[in-house]
Amino acid sequence: MTRPVLEARDLRVAYGGNVALDIPHLAIAPGELVGVVGANGAGKSTLVNALLGWSRGAPRVSGSVRLDGEEIGGLPPHSRVRQGLTLVPEGGAVFMRLTVADNIAAASAPASSGRRGHDEEEVYALFPRLRERLHHAASALSGGERQMLAIARALRLGPRVLLLDEPSIGLAPRLVADVLRTVRGLVDENLSVLLVEQNVRAAIEVVDRLILLERGHILAQGPAAAMRDDPRILAAYLGEAVA
Repeated sequence: MTRPVLEARDLRVAYGGNVALDIPHLAIAPGELVGVVGANGAGKSTLVNALLGWSRGAPRVSGSVRLDGEEIGGLPPHSRVRQGLTLVPEGGAVFMRLTVADNIAAASAPASSGRRGHDEEEVYALFPRLRERLHHAASALSGGERQMLAIARALRLGPRVLLLDEPSIGLAPRLVADVLRTVRGLVDENLSVLLVEQNVRAAIEVVDRLILLERGHILAQGPAAAMRDDPRILAAYLGEAVA
């Protein structure tokens, strides 16, 4: 059996006496695209933030997080990034005052990591619109362009696993399809991706496996084709009545 590239066991996040996340086991295989869906407050962003070791508050986080078989659960976020776990948070993560070209140039894989990040030409080939906006400040970009720039910057870091938190928020449907199709292409080239996505209809078309979260717990999971017919997905997210 192939060793997971990212694996979490007994991952638990609590704020005071309130448990926000309780995941007994989560694993992502090399070259797998796993989608995480659920209602607002289900714990989706809490999950990716816990995997990276980052939070806006001060939660109690416990459990194991392993990247390529190595325990990283005790490392701070920047060290996890250097090991190859990269998060594109909701709304993207770019330097707003820098141009597209400077944002791209500022990101690169650590020289000592042994990983090769995408070079500048490769990210411009993936996102031709960024080449057109090369000398525009990130603050002048549309939401879709900014999301492309954030993903391009993440790819420059040479991630082993890419965590994407709600990349479709605020994007026109055509851009959502473009972004997710690009992500699918990266996975087909053996990048592993955990995709948190509010647009279940779009996500289920590209993911290999889908996880349904509810109140911080995994309510259901399985191959995308099987989850497409799950009554809970049909009724709540695909807008179809269940007999």
